[in-house]
Parts: sequence; C-alpha cells; structure tokens
Amino acid sequence: MALEWKDVPGWLQGVGSVFALVFAAGAVVVTRRTYQIESERDRVNAEARAAQEAFVRRGQAALVSVWWGESDVRQWGAFVRNASETPVYQAYLTVLAPDAQSESTKTHFLVVPPADSPVFCPIVTADHPKARRVKLSFTDATGVRWLRNQYGSLIESQSNLRIKTDATRAKVLDRFKDDFQATYGVEVTFEMDMKIQRQFVESVRDPAEAPDALVCPHDWLGDLLACDVIEPTVLSSAHRDDLPEWALRALSVNGLLYGLPTTADTVGLLRNTALVPQAPSTFEEVVATGRALRDAGRVTEVFAVRVGECGDPFQIWPLFTSAGGWLFGRTPDGEWDPTRIGIGTPESIAAFERLRAFGEAGSGLIRRSMTPTEAVELFASGRSPFLISTADALRRVRETGLAVAVSAVPPFADGHPATALTAVQGLVMTKHGANKGIAHDLFADYLTHADVLTELSDRVWAPHTLRGTTMKDPCIQDYLTLCEKGVPMPSFAQMDATWRILEKAEIAVISGAGSEETALRAAAEIGKLWNS
Repeated sequence: MALEWKDVPGWLQGVGSVFALVFAAGAVVVTRRTYQIESERDRVNAEARAAQEAFVRRGQAALVSVWWGESDVRQWGAFVRNASETPVYQAYLTVLAPDAQSESTKTHFLVVPPADSPVFCPIVTADHPKARRVKLSFTDATGVRWLRNQYGSLIESQSNLRIKTDATRAKVLDRFKDDFQATYGVEVTFEMDMKIQRQFVESVRDPAEAPDALVCPHDWLGDLLACDVIEPTVLSSAHRDDLPEWALRALSVNGLLYGLPTTADTVGLLRNTALVPQAPSTFEEVVATGRALRDAGRVTEVFAVRVGECGDPFQIWPLFTSAGGWLFGRTPDGEWDPTRIGIGTPESIAAFERLRAFGEAGSGLIRRSMTPTEAVELFASGRSPFLISTADALRRVRETGLAVAVSAVPPFADGHPATALTAVQGLVMTKHGANKGIAHDLFADYLTHADVLTELSDRVWAPHTLRGTTMKDPCIQDYLTLCEKGVPMPSFAQMDATWRILEKAEIAVISGAGSEETALRAAAEIGKLWNS
C-alpha cells in the first residue's frame, strides 16, 4: 500500500519517539555504569582513608615493644622499649608461666618515656627462665588502650568495662566513672544485681553476657570456680604491698589470688557508752550488765543480736565458737579442712545447747522475733545496751547520735575464745569478659586509690582494705582491727548450701528443738554435700 503524503508527519513522529526511547535507555545504562564506577571509587577511597586512619592510630603503639631476654650482666628478664616520640601510660608488663597462657608476675609502670634504648626489668623465676613469654598493655598519648600480646601481635582494646555488683556498691563506684575514664580512657558501667548467690553465679556463666568483673564476698569463690567463670588475678609488687596479707589470703584458693580486696566485715559488740562505759570482759558480764539495766528500767532488752525467722550463723558465730562449737577442722598450714566436720561433735552439741538456753525455751534473750532490723533499732534507740552485729549497723546508729564503742564479742568465762568470721568483698575478674584484660590491669591501680576506697567504706559502712589509711569513723576503724583478728570464712563451692543448713540448725535450737538431734542432723546434711 502506498504511503500517502498526509501520513508522513505521523510516521516521522513515531520514529522520533523510538529514537528518544533508545536514547533514554542508553542514558540509563551510562548513568548506572557511571554510578557504579563512582561508588567503587568512593569505596576504595573510604577503605584507603580507613586504612590510613588505622595506620595513624596505631602509629605510636606500633613503636612500643616488649621481649624476654638476658641482660649484659647475665640476668634474665623483660625488655620494654618506647621508640615513639611521646610517653605511654599505665603500662603493665606481664610475664607468663611456662605454659605461655597463665600469668606469673606483673610489673606496673605509670609512664614509659620515649627512649633510644629499652628498659630492662629483671624477673626472678623458679623455672625455665630462658623460655618465657611476656606481654605489655599500655595507653598511648591519645588515650587508646593497647595490648602487645605474648606472640608480639598489637591489639587495640575496647574502651569499656562492665562490672556487676550489688546496688549499694554500684551507686558508690558509679560516682567515679568520669574520673576513671579521665584517668585511663576507659568507660566503666556498674550493673546492679540483687540476686541470691546461686542465681547470681548462674547469671555470669553465659560468655555472651558475662561482665568483665564482679564484686562479691570471698566465700563465693569456690562456687564461681566450680562453675569455671572466674580466673586468677596477678598483682604487681607495688599494688600487692598496698593491700593487707590477711585480705589477700581470704581471696586466694590453692595459692592463687582470685580478686582485689575492697572492703571487709566481721562481727563485733557495740555498746552504748552512756550506759556501759567499759567493755565487758566475758559474755556473762554482758548478760549481768544488761539485766541490771533492764531491772532498773533504763532499757527493755538485755542485749540484741540479729537473728530473725531465717537465722544468721555469721552474726552468732563468736558465741557458738566460745561455747566450743566448730564447723571444719584445720590443716597443718591453717587452711580449712572439710573432711573433718565438727557440727555433730560433742563440743558443737554443747554449743547448740548453750544457744538453746538463751533461746525461746530458755531465757528468751535470743529469739526469732528479733529481726535484723529490729535488733539494730533496739540498740540505736537506746532500748538495748549491747548489739552483736556487723559494721553496717552503724549506719542507723550514727543517725540517732548515740554514743557508742566497738569491741570484740567477749568469750564465756568458762569457754573458748569467741572467734568471729571475717568476710572480704573482692573485685573478681571473670573468665569470659570481653575486656577482662583491661579489668585485670586498671582496677588493680584504681582500687588502691585512697579516695575511692574511703568513699566506698563510708557509703557501705564497712572498713576498706587499703594499708596505711585510717577510717573516718573510729568505730569502723575498730571493726578493721577485728577483721584482722578474725578467721576468713571458708570458700568451698558447698558453702552456700552449708550456710543454709546452719541457718536451719540455729533457728531450730533457738525455737526449742533438741540440741543433739539438731546438731547430728545438720552434720549429716553437710556431710552429704561433700559426698555427692
């Protein structure tokens, strides 16, 4: 069919539209290719910038090194060199044991200045001095924390720490988080956990959720070790010298230290000095003085002790031991021996009988209705001349302005020494913490600052464990003296269950149950813990 002239404009328009579509499609392709090229160029440039920034960031740290060797005078030790142009700070040289994994000794340098030659640190080792690995952690001039590990690799540390503790300590230590960050360049977060021991231990078993450290009483150590969630702490000699040996021993298991002591507590006798100017020398004198004051209408209670419906063997332990009771035997080197259980012995049966005589079936001086809070209030309000208690009772006592003094719980006149137990709160490093290396290094230094531990002591009403300092409250200072004389609580994995058994036994005899039956049943239950 012939094309008519009148159709030519439409035909040309159609052809133009086709060319326009083709051109547009081509433009899209070109634009996409251009975008891909530019995106790839941006990616390469970003990677180059990141690599350059990482190189610059590592610039100083890469010039800090450590190695094991022999000095010119044929002495083995570690060489530390800062070949950069600026100092590095808070450096910790750690010498590993022959297994090349566990830590053996540690040396702390506040500053490692730049130098052409390395610093030699002689290290005394008892085994294989020629085959030791060393590592060095430090903070560079920009505040970044680094680790030169035992294989020579340089690793940048994360700048945050997670610490789990009870609410009171969390609030106190949280006051120092800004200072901690300014001092070490590391942010610390204190997580409050009010769970009971078994739940608390379970909560730190998950490696994905584990904090870097936790604060807990030393008698938890056995349980934590059994669950494989904590690891030993190695202190430099300077930091170790800042802490008393009795507190370090409490936090040690099989010769290895598992925490940094913070505060301690024990049981003492608080007395109202307006009513009782002089400390009694026997417990019979405590009872006689209290009865005389009660008969004169000056008080309503002879003495107060923290018992309650659940009992508290820790609070009543001085009376139990003075009456002849004992829990475990001792090894020749003074350690607890759980193979010798003393609760069912004639001596402990006699001690339970003495407690029973003070209980509800006897004189009624010790009873379940006297809760921990009520016992403290009886004394703080002046209704009792004496209070057998740990140091935290002073919080309420100081609020009332009562004039008080602290002394050891006196023994029975015909008894044994009234031996109190000591509990040490320690900061313990977890095995699965993401930044546990920082915790090992920095908390050893920070928790030997007097202002930090003094604030902690003042807020939790317990003596801190730093040598060469004096507590602000003289009664807290007296409690520190009692802690030094006390016996650290056993820290076996079975201790949590053991204390629950002793609580039931205490409440049973106080409420009037037979002493022999109670003691033998408790001994059998405790024995099962070690035989299961």
